[in-house]
Amino acid sequence: MTTLDTANTASFSFSTPAMPLDQLPLGTRCRIEAIDENCESLLRLMEMGLTPGAVAVLEREAPFRSPYSLRLTGCTLAVRRDDAHRVMVTPLPDSPSEGK
Repeated sequence: MTTLDTANTASFSFSTPAMPLDQLPLGTRCRIEAIDENCESLLRLMEMGLTPGAVAVLEREAPFRSPYSLRLTGCTLAVRRDDAHRVMVTPLPDSPSEGK
């Protein structure tokens, strides 16, 4: 997994365990924690802005749950289900999945 280095993790809260992006409910804000190094699309995902520490919102999913629409700062991306399963995220507290 590609993860945050320890020098940058001090400001992040890891109280909620990381989970695959494709397991989040729609509308959930999350922080990208890691991307599986064995993911064939690793470089492409990181070039699109899916890097550890980035904040994103899972907006929509197409029929058959692929692709997902993921909003990052300044852009919206389409991410295949297989790739989304390899992106580990932590839901943020102001997400609908946290009761708001």
